[in-house]
Amino acid sequence: MVGDSFCELPKSGDSFENWCQQAARVLEMPLLMSAGPGVSQDWQWDQLQTTFEHITPQDRVLVVITHCERQWFVEDQPAYTHVNVANLPEELGAEMAEAIRHYCVHLQRPNLDLQHQAHRLGWLHAQVDRVGAHPVWVLPGFRLHWIIQAVSTSTPEYWDHFRLRGLKNLLLSDQNLYDDVQEREMQPGETTSTVFQGVDLRYNHLLRHNHKILAECVVRAIRNNQPVDLRDPRWMCERLSPKIWQDTRFIQDQMNMTGFQRREEILQRHSGTLLDKAWYKDWFKK
Repeated sequence: MVGDSFCELPKSGDSFENWCQQAARVLEMPLLMSAGPGVSQDWQWDQLQTTFEHITPQDRVLVVITHCERQWFVEDQPAYTHVNVANLPEELGAEMAEAIRHYCVHLQRPNLDLQHQAHRLGWLHAQVDRVGAHPVWVLPGFRLHWIIQAVSTSTPEYWDHFRLRGLKNLLLSDQNLYDDVQEREMQPGETTSTVFQGVDLRYNHLLRHNHKILAECVVRAIRNNQPVDLRDPRWMCERLSPKIWQDTRFIQDQMNMTGFQRREEILQRHSGTLLDKAWYKDWFKK
């Protein structure tokens, strides 16, 4: 499996099985994971290039494809791919952050990002033929929207526009994890940002209950040789609002408590939120 923060495995010593591990256990298959927070498609396809040198017809590959807006700017820092993943001046230095800002504002083109994504998927289709592998499941992490420019494209429209549905080696999902699972956990009017203020305590941005449902969706898709279909009436929806922090039992049952103290310390250092930092608000006004 290749992914981003939607797939990253729990830390060593954590007894929780995330949706990837649960699906592998039910399918009775060993799990090989290449994933990390904030990574770009460039990084994901670098992992796939290595992986496909060892793939056999018995293996099953699922790619949780991240947003094509993200770019692998710094070779040894694959997590810092856009303004919304970290405090770039603090993490990479002011000079590098300014270079990234100029790229995002002046050079990045959504239509070109979409084209590059289609090319990557075409390469993936060809690799399946080259090694005689089973078709690959492709599950989008996000809908195709851009932070800088008000551009939005639905996933089904994208598959159709680039004629990707006709590629026999790709099993393409029409839904995405952000809209169809993550944000549906929010009460009306709330978002991940308003509830978590920049420090998400959920495993892979999902409540524990929904890990089980997602694992079952993946198992069903692999057993039936069909795209992963996220339409399921059992999702836990409309549960999260800023008041959830008063419900200690729910937090303990549904979130990653190992990061709770760290979240409190981070938010205390930054006056209760990471969303109001000057670097983020003013980055694109220069």
